[in-house]
Amino acid sequence: MTIRRPLPGDDDALARLASQLGYPSTAADMARRLARLRGEDGAAVLVAEREGVVRGWIHVFGVHSVESDAFAEIGGLVVDESARGHGTGAALVAAAEEWALRAGYPALRVRSNVVRAAAHRFYERRGFARLKTQAVFGKDLRNSAGAASVPG
Repeated sequence: MTIRRPLPGDDDALARLASQLGYPSTAADMARRLARLRGEDGAAVLVAEREGVVRGWIHVFGVHSVESDAFAEIGGLVVDESARGHGTGAALVAAAEEWALRAGYPALRVRSNVVRAAAHRFYERRGFARLKTQAVFGKDLRNSAGAASVPG
């Protein structure tokens, strides 16, 4: 297995995998997202390839906030349904850990939906400890009226 950065020809495979994760995506969506991430020093997307076929990907990025010291976070991890249980996910997490350490982040976190019990067991087997349970809220700002003024 090879862990590497994504190539332009990977867009379709990465989109298919994102869809397996529950985030329907097209190759054009993936190309646009990856182009934006390539310009960020504080993030990496890594691809697992075996026998010339993309089997999974991981997105890791640095988090800097007022309330806590900096850490790295896994934004997404997916392994093809047909390739699970063969070490691909573990290899991708290990690569994310290496990236985080090289980038100067002393800790790695991941958020996982409460319904993904198998994913929770996967992370716990890799030494991750459950820190808290939380709700995630979202708001579509494109259709929001009366946005507050933010000082420049």
